[in-house]
Amino acid sequence: MKTNWAVKALPASVLAFTLSLAAGCSSKLDEATTCTLRARIDAVTGAADALVSASGSMQGELYVACSAIAGDATAKAADATDAKVQAACDAASAAIKAKIVGQVTVKTVPGKCEVAASAQVSCEATCKSDVMCTEPSLEVRCKPGELSVACSGECSGTVTCEASANAAVACEGACNGSCTGTCEGTCNGTCEGTCMGKCDGKDSTGACAGSCEGSCSAKCTGSCSASCKGSCEGSCKYDANATAKCDSTVRCEGMCTGTATAPKCEGELTPPKCTGDVNCQGGCKSQAKLKAECTPPTVVVEGFADADFSATLTDNLPAVLNVLAQARVVAGGAADLTSASANLIADVGSDLKCAANNLANVTAKLEASLKAAASVNVSVMASASVSASASGGT
Repeated sequence: MKTNWAVKALPASVLAFTLSLAAGCSSKLDEATTCTLRARIDAVTGAADALVSASGSMQGELYVACSAIAGDATAKAADATDAKVQAACDAASAAIKAKIVGQVTVKTVPGKCEVAASAQVSCEATCKSDVMCTEPSLEVRCKPGELSVACSGECSGTVTCEASANAAVACEGACNGSCTGTCEGTCNGTCEGTCMGKCDGKDSTGACAGSCEGSCSAKCTGSCSASCKGSCEGSCKYDANATAKCDSTVRCEGMCTGTATAPKCEGELTPPKCTGDVNCQGGCKSQAKLKAECTPPTVVVEGFADADFSATLTDNLPAVLNVLAQARVVAGGAADLTSASANLIADVGSDLKCAANNLANVTAKLEASLKAAASVNVSVMASASVSASASGGT
């Protein structure tokens, strides 16, 4: 996988010109009340900070996961560097290839990323020039089917309840995650009961007590391709026209009868309607993507003769795949940051009242975002290599 990062280095001539202006400015200038670029500066530097944070988080998560797969359980996220990530993931790829003997399968239930839409809306409020204009709410600006809320009550219509990180959700439908209960359709995991298909282990009574390639009559612990009746560690999409009892620990896509709070949008918001600085709004849009919350996928690994290594891969491969998923959103945020910051340095430098207290900080943050983008690219390439090895690639 090759990712083309859109954040480009600032021309040396622009930096030299604007820094010379800053050097000649008086630090006593009251830029706080006279700088017309204040909102734009905050939006763009906030996005730059978010890119640095996302890069560090991805780098640390990948370093720990790759190190564990390679046999080093002592690695710490805080110690991660580009070179260490590359080395750890190369070692992880080599370990996976060395362990592959015969037929190996890696079954994945994808995770997902949700942009920080609320942060975008708050940021955009500072960009508008028409103070009489009221921006549509997040719920209105989110495309149908991409909005979810924390619902204390009943959720009906197209019902999808999403478990939190520490709680499973009762499910009678398709479970996008790990299902503990009966399973209609393929149970990608362990079945206790009758397996209507191929079972790789049986108990003393002849019932299935192992991995099942088919439906499971009693208890499936793993992902379920059709309908799960039990609990779901992930998202449960109920059958059409169902009504689900949700509480504040789960999220609901559909009609909530009760108290709906904390709306989230899985996709991008429609553009703002109020008149405002488009570069400022671009910085806000960038922040929303770079601050996205990502739920890691779940993975079931089958076929490795070494049971301990299989368990290690099952535990750590989701983090590797999560970096790849997050990279898609981060790439969009980096591109938005490029557009929003294209002329900011020159504009700040040409306004003496802004340059005195802002120019050096803006320049430093944008340069830091360049380094962060380069680190993300290293993480993406390294995680793609490990993913390909686990899938039988080279």
